[in-house]
Amino acid sequence: MLSFSLMSLGCATQTQKHINVNAVSSLKQYVGDYVYEPADITMRIFTREDDTKLYTSVPGQEPYELIATGEHKFSFKVDEEFKIEFKNAENGVFRELIAVQPNGTFKAVRKGKGEIDNVTSIDKKLIERDFSGVILVAQNDSIVFNKAYGRKNSLENGLNDINTVFDICSITKQFTAAGILKLSMQNKLAVNDKLSKYFDAVPNDKKNITIHQLLTHSSGLTAGIGDDYDTVTEAAFLSQVFSSKLISPIGEKFNYSNIGYSLLTLIIEKASGMDYETFLNVEIFKPSKMYHTGYVIPDWKNNEVANGFLNGTEAKKPNEENWSEHGPYLNLKGNGGILTRASDLLLWSQAIRDNTVLDEATTSKYLYPHFQSDSFLYSHYGYGWGIENNNSENKLVLHGGTSEFFATDLWMYPKKGITIIVLSNKYEDYVYSIARKFSNFLLAE
Repeated sequence: MLSFSLMSLGCATQTQKHINVNAVSSLKQYVGDYVYEPADITMRIFTREDDTKLYTSVPGQEPYELIATGEHKFSFKVDEEFKIEFKNAENGVFRELIAVQPNGTFKAVRKGKGEIDNVTSIDKKLIERDFSGVILVAQNDSIVFNKAYGRKNSLENGLNDINTVFDICSITKQFTAAGILKLSMQNKLAVNDKLSKYFDAVPNDKKNITIHQLLTHSSGLTAGIGDDYDTVTEAAFLSQVFSSKLISPIGEKFNYSNIGYSLLTLIIEKASGMDYETFLNVEIFKPSKMYHTGYVIPDWKNNEVANGFLNGTEAKKPNEENWSEHGPYLNLKGNGGILTRASDLLLWSQAIRDNTVLDEATTSKYLYPHFQSDSFLYSHYGYGWGIENNNSENKLVLHGGTSEFFATDLWMYPKKGITIIVLSNKYEDYVYSIARKFSNFLLAE
């Protein structure tokens, strides 16, 4: 079974014998999407840094650098026990790869242009995989695909429908970023403002962190300081954040930080004079006609919000967890946990395109690749978005979200008018390959 459980490997690079890649072969012959059919998971092989380094990734996990160890053989830089060998060269590219892991070996086959899935084949595979959730795909204001699968709860009538509400997890960050930029349009803050402008007693090692660095995960702050549903006061949260150790110098490295976005949440409240969700509701959701998005403001019906499922066991609805009267506490607030449905996210993509909330100049800043994120899922990061192919007609802005129970993905091709929304209440790795399948199909037309 494909696992690539590399998150547990840490960052301790093992000593390896490095081979001159150029002396072995051209990296481009390896680049492509390789499919492990039993799990219907796509393994991407790609280059960075002017085609001098080779990387691999599977949906929902970080890219990992590959180090050449022999002819068409590589190991993972973070752990040499994980290996890849490319096989079956044809017309200058390899048709398959063999991946060796401590828990087993598997073969993945390159997917060619003639093998791109269409709507019918994608739908069939989703049913076979027992997908649970909602998918919405649109192009130029026309719905290409919109379908619900599986269950939102275990009640007799508890099937997902296209209006089911999901926890979108870290996709929340793009609303926090949009809120910051809306306040900058209103001259209530600037992205180069420092933490010390908004908070008292900021320690010396953090007082020069800027809003821009919080937005781009380049602040040096750690990922988190507690459980999503821990009860925590603002004072206790700030005390923990300010006493935490920076994991890299300010502004130098990309380190994904949920607490950075929670700080942005507090800055929104201080600059606007409103509670975070109230501000988003007034300035972002209502202007975008997103009436089914938020934490506690929408009048959620009893059977509207999906329960998460883990190994067949039903969990609580997200808004039945330990929330305050204003929604999640600060370990989650602003960095995750927003509830919405697919149709509202489509309205959001249209609001971005039409400059409904942010003017054209601000939208350009919103979707600009401000920081190279070579240690994360995206090659560059904007303000709450991953950015790919910025100077291409196929520019892609995207963000995923994940929790123990939910897996979500939002892809937009601004120049193509394409929006792909995937919301699931059952976390599985293959969920993060769905958007790419639709993308490959639409871009090939």
